Amino acid sequence: MTATADLLRDLRAATGGKPRIYVPGGPAEPACLADALRDAPDLADDATFIGHWLPGINQTAWTGFHPDTRAEGTFLYSEYRSAFEDGRYRLIPIHYSTAYDWLKTVPMDAAFIPVSAPDKRGEVSLSLGTDMSPAVMARGKVRRIAVIRPDMPFPATSPRLPLSDFADVIEDDTPLITLGDPPLSDEAKAIAANVATLLGDGFTVQSGIGSVQQIAMAAAAHHRNIRIHTGMITDAALEAVNSGAISSAPGSILTGTAIGTPPLYEAAGSDPRFNFQPVSVTHSVPVLAAIPRLAAINGGVEVDLFGQLNSEWVKGRQVASTGGLGNFVRGAQLSAGGRSIIALPATARGGSLSRIVLQLTSPTVTLSRAEAGYVVTEHGVADLATADVDQRAERLIAVAAPAFRDNLADDWAKLRASL
Repeated sequence: MTATADLLRDLRAATGGKPRIYVPGGPAEPACLADALRDAPDLADDATFIGHWLPGINQTAWTGFHPDTRAEGTFLYSEYRSAFEDGRYRLIPIHYSTAYDWLKTVPMDAAFIPVSAPDKRGEVSLSLGTDMSPAVMARGKVRRIAVIRPDMPFPATSPRLPLSDFADVIEDDTPLITLGDPPLSDEAKAIAANVATLLGDGFTVQSGIGSVQQIAMAAAAHHRNIRIHTGMITDAALEAVNSGAISSAPGSILTGTAIGTPPLYEAAGSDPRFNFQPVSVTHSVPVLAAIPRLAAINGGVEVDLFGQLNSEWVKGRQVASTGGLGNFVRGAQLSAGGRSIIALPATARGGSLSRIVLQLTSPTVTLSRAEAGYVVTEHGVADLATADVDQRAERLIAVAAPAFRDNLADDWAKLRASL
């Protein structure tokens, strides 16, 4: 096996000191690479790192090792804020499905690919890194570097390939990133109970990242024979399994990655229900549209009385990106019996701020009003899909926190008169 620092020196020599390197996010982010750059920052001089690093999970700022390092990605969060302001972080605001295609063509010299330890046949699994890495593995001119993670599971269903397909092999014995789900609040339990009224036995459920995943899985637990088709799962999915809600059929939990605690990783490698597939499957609108009764359950920052959603901006600053939200919403809307559900608390900042607003405060719109489906808070369900503009406002005000309803109604009356 090659030492990581030596490999980086070789890459620099081969690219004239300006390597463009793919570094995946998720639970198997290659910590050994970060350690090598931390020890020898000059190895990052004039390098560009490319990836889809996940907010709240991946906290390595690849632009932070050297003042002349750059990065390109599809999410913007605190670790990259200063580099973004300096013009060293290139934010690409695209759907996740498009991001996968982008990886097939963006200039790239080398790619660090986390894999499981090889089996007796010399094959490795992409496992928890199945979501994006296949797009890079298909590129013949990119130097592919296997990062063996000894604690990566080897799922029964996931892309696997010979270790000999890689130009270089390094080992990273750093433990996988773990993330535990906090207990559900009473507010979140009420939201989940309301979401559950929109589901039924035999539904297929998708859920966004963060607390909405817990809400979605808690809602699913009210039913049986549920299948999962989503981009990422957490321990909440394992709780749904243990509750008996998830179908026993092999492959009934289809996902691109998992981020949780060791019991989830162990189940991913031993339970035949876990099926890891790339973004070209998990986020494909035609694939999603062909799934009957697909419920796409996602969160957001605020919804306005027109039904528009902001899931990217807080206090006028970008804190996230659209991710896979648009893919799943469109897929669910095309699914026979499918439903797009935005689930969010009615308030923020300790109840002092309404998430149901007259008009979005964000500079951009994550979902337009034409894409509105259901909006669910702890106070009820607002069906917006075929509602006219007045019905939308009325139904959204009804699921806002009671303390804000009168002001919203008054403000809507003034705005409505000017339309």
